[in-house]
Amino acid sequence: MSQKAKKTLFYIITAVTFVSVLIYEFLTPMMSDDIVYYDAVKEANNFFDLFVQEYHHYIDHSGRSVAHIIMRIFYFIDVKAVFNIVAAAMFTLLSHLIYANVAEKEQYDSRIYALIVLMLWLFDPAISNTVFWETGACNYLFTTTIIMGFVTLFRKLVREGKECNPGLLIGMGLYGVVAGWCNENTSGAVILFVLIELYVNRKKIKPYMVSSLIGSMIGFVTMCLAPGNFGRLGVTEEEHTGLMAMVARFLKITLNIKNGYFVLVCVFIALLIIIRYMDRGVRKYTTFVSDMALFGLLFVATCYALIMVPSSELRSYYGASIFLMTGVAQGVAKILTSKKSYARCVVTVVVALLTVYLGFTYIEQGANLARIKREFNERDAYLQQKADEGEVDVFAPKLRPQWETRFSAAYESDIEEDWHYWINRFYSEHYGLDTVSGVEREEWTEY
Repeated sequence: MSQKAKKTLFYIITAVTFVSVLIYEFLTPMMSDDIVYYDAVKEANNFFDLFVQEYHHYIDHSGRSVAHIIMRIFYFIDVKAVFNIVAAAMFTLLSHLIYANVAEKEQYDSRIYALIVLMLWLFDPAISNTVFWETGACNYLFTTTIIMGFVTLFRKLVREGKECNPGLLIGMGLYGVVAGWCNENTSGAVILFVLIELYVNRKKIKPYMVSSLIGSMIGFVTMCLAPGNFGRLGVTEEEHTGLMAMVARFLKITLNIKNGYFVLVCVFIALLIIIRYMDRGVRKYTTFVSDMALFGLLFVATCYALIMVPSSELRSYYGASIFLMTGVAQGVAKILTSKKSYARCVVTVVVALLTVYLGFTYIEQGANLARIKREFNERDAYLQQKADEGEVDVFAPKLRPQWETRFSAAYESDIEEDWHYWINRFYSEHYGLDTVSGVEREEWTEY
């Protein structure tokens, strides 16, 4: 294939990636925490009030100010299409950042890039929470993209031996603050990453590398010391205390890795073994897989950093999974450097088959997303109608169970029969009702 054809194919895959995510974003309605955050932002008198609101959120609820400022800006704009476009662009940018961290690849290597996109779609077990949910995307997709941008830029500057200047010194320090203030466990991995790079390059440390470390530590500490974090931990209950509590958390994290990322972990290990047989010398092998080892270590560290909190959702492993996917992509690129034609053949076949599978899955689950969106639109219109009519206690239908899909968090936050349930109360407050109670869809006859 000519270089021009490779470049064209590469950009076609990029465009398809953007459009495919964009369509799913448009098929995702406002749900769960979106409702309460949206209502809070609507109380802001102007743009600068968003920062006042975030200050109170920092004091009362959480230290993830970077993520929540981004989220508040989207709700303040109040045009879902703007978020949809930006989220699709961020997903596409993240895929390119992973690709940029893959060494020894051909220019415009469509196989590697397509594999990265396929992993992002097929091997993120919490994609409904991390990408296709506005609040979740701001907390995970956007922040992880910021972090991967920092990692990519830092590695590029170090590899090129970039000399320091005042702009670079201050810029990397400020970027470090933002990257360190994104997400507890993933931002913690940023500090570990910089420390590893400083150790590896200890004989040629530049001032901007130190400012990057200081900045990331400042952002991380500021996030973790938020008073709201301690308030949330105070209401979290555990079955065990002391050492047994730590053991229980370790077990939960290990099981989450097994249940959510077993395939990626196995592929990562398999690639390490295959590469070992490709290159016999131990020293040569260690150098050859150093990039893989770096991202593998970041994956493990990001996962087990969650041992510091009583409980964690699967979406909390998103940043860790991105590190693991980067390591896998790096390993596949190493294999493709082999002159063996069968290696290229196997990779091409795997990418082709996974693409076909994703195509079928995308169409099938896209139809389910459209049905869920229709159900949400009908229910929202009904609740608004009842509110306009002056009703105070309203019954509304739950979602049909047969349309549940891993690409939507709608069923995790669907209303229940009990009007005291948290999402029921969100809806009642949103529409100015006293109560909202759920009814099984098969029993619903109002529309």
